[in-house]
Amino acid sequence: MIYYLEAADCCRLVKPLLGEAQSNVVINGVLNGNNRGKVYVDHREAPRAALVWAENEMFYLVGRYEEAFYSRLEAFIAERIASEALRQGEDCFNLEVYSSEEAHAFVAGRFERKLNRGERIPFVFERERFEADDSGREEKLPDGYRLAEIDSVALATGAGGIIATEIIKFWPSIERFLAKGIGFCVMKDREVVGTCLSVFVSGSEHEIGINTYDPKHRGKGLATAMATAFMRKCLSIGGTPHWTTEQFRKDSIAIARKLGFRQLAGYPVYYLGFHDFV
Repeated sequence: MIYYLEAADCCRLVKPLLGEAQSNVVINGVLNGNNRGKVYVDHREAPRAALVWAENEMFYLVGRYEEAFYSRLEAFIAERIASEALRQGEDCFNLEVYSSEEAHAFVAGRFERKLNRGERIPFVFERERFEADDSGREEKLPDGYRLAEIDSVALATGAGGIIATEIIKFWPSIERFLAKGIGFCVMKDREVVGTCLSVFVSGSEHEIGINTYDPKHRGKGLATAMATAFMRKCLSIGGTPHWTTEQFRKDSIAIARKLGFRQLAGYPVYYLGFHDFV
């Protein structure tokens, strides 16, 4: 069977299952109750395997390979998760596996609806490199664009609704984000054209999410300017930024390298549209 685990029990019961994902900011943001997500386990009292849903981001399999749990996964996603995900605007099931080779083999080969395989690219932040490169750096925006910190003042403006919508994808409330997260946006006239914010937070660790909404505003240095401001703010409050992206997002990889992140070896991610499950 697969059971929903109450939020109050998540950290205590699932943290011991994380293994190599022990420091994963996204998973810990969910387990600690900072960010939106749900956890499903094979046993409520003493779980050995778990599926962590970090909403609007990723699913994670952690713990041991348990045949009874894994054999129910596909049906559980189809019957319980897919329709809920689609209702809240998630269109794709993305899955990372932090378990045994048996678990990877099951996910890769035993789903009736064959999952596609992609590659995720992680980075590690090197503060000394960022600060050396950042010395004297000035990110100039094109005429008509303005950089602003996301705070209660920015959220109270007419354009604040767009920012709030982005925040609520990952946070249970605006208040929680303002208390624990960091964010910057770029405005053109009164329109929000991009955001860079803490999408998941665990302690002082911040996972960065960055988005320039309309392609016509891309290629103008907006993402780099937002990310640079984010990094400076994060470091000023004693935080550590984290960056993970997909192998095909070349612009994201280039920005990460520019901002003091060192690229690590890629790892597999499995994915399939939620419409294929329903």
